[in-house]
Amino acid sequence: MTVTLAPAQLDPYLRLLVLLARLNLSEEQSRAALALCENIDDWGGFTKRAQERFILPLVYRHLRRLSPPSLPEEQLELMKLHSLNVLQHNLNVMAALRDLAKELLHPLELQHVFFKGPTLAGRYYDEPAMRFCQDIDVLIPRERMAELLDVALQNGFTPLDPAALSDDSTSLAFVARVQKVVTLVSPRNVAIEFHQRIDNIGTIYDSRQLLAMAEPMRMANNYFSVMPTAELFVYICWHHTKHYWSHLHWLVDMDAIQRHPSFDLDAVLVCAERRNLRTTVEASLELFNILATPGPWREEELTERGKDMLAMALKAMQGDHQVELAMRRQKVTPDFSFSWQAKPTQLLRWRLLGWTRLFRPSYADYQGWPLPPSWQWLYRVTRPFRESYVRLTSGGSHK
Repeated sequence: MTVTLAPAQLDPYLRLLVLLARLNLSEEQSRAALALCENIDDWGGFTKRAQERFILPLVYRHLRRLSPPSLPEEQLELMKLHSLNVLQHNLNVMAALRDLAKELLHPLELQHVFFKGPTLAGRYYDEPAMRFCQDIDVLIPRERMAELLDVALQNGFTPLDPAALSDDSTSLAFVARVQKVVTLVSPRNVAIEFHQRIDNIGTIYDSRQLLAMAEPMRMANNYFSVMPTAELFVYICWHHTKHYWSHLHWLVDMDAIQRHPSFDLDAVLVCAERRNLRTTVEASLELFNILATPGPWREEELTERGKDMLAMALKAMQGDHQVELAMRRQKVTPDFSFSWQAKPTQLLRWRLLGWTRLFRPSYADYQGWPLPPSWQWLYRVTRPFRESYVRLTSGGSHK
């Protein structure tokens, strides 16, 4: 007996948004989208949900082409105005990306790798400004972090995380040693996340290896270092699974990269095998393919892992940010949402690190008790006691 799955369980607003979360629609998808439009009775609410899921400009482009009779002209015009605001934001992010490369990375001759965000949009989207970009992510060598932060702060960047970051050399050297990601805000008011590592415990990615394999990408007469296509595709499958596919522009990422001439599925699977992420990539492809189907969705089209991913993705897509945060707290490790993604050695390493995390200092330790480098070992010795004191006196956790 054939068992059908979830489309009927979703409200028509989300069903339509999921269907429109791709660069181009097939004839079958277009017909299904038009039929779903007949069930939308609050286009203002639909526009808001498209904004919240980060795909409004793309949704507007599709609906303008489809011209559903149920969509009033004034609502389409409002959708256009909101889309223009998103496009303006995205163009500002791309300008901040250009400034970062020209004013900091290139003058410092700094090895780097951009991933996600504007470089992904620039390389794989037919209209890059259509892809919502909240911030900019760039991987840099750990040994150059303090130097980069120093120059950035001198050039008008302001600290966001840690917010109280001071610009003296001891402070910058300390934060570069203890914090995996440091976030600054550029003069264009765009958050830039400077990463020393892109996974939490270093069992998936080696930062030096990623930096060494980077390839150049040209965008608007500027050059940026990015991941090769196969490596990036594996990364986004892992990263988006880590967040349960809660944002629909991540489905568009999957679609855009697969349409690109550089995409090679065999190369992707080889890369995924090397990263021990093949099950993650295969389940992500199952999720993408079934969500691209107007319906009905058939159970036999999914493996057990695909069913797991679909169930959790639909839960995240239907919930708000608090739902996603609650789901994250149930993850087997910060890097893996499902136990079948990780090797036993990775799970064991995370459990063992649980004991050492209590002794790991944070920038807040330096901020509250600035010590010279020769005495900073005291942070590890005293941190468990200071952590206990803070929890007892404030009822919270010290981060």
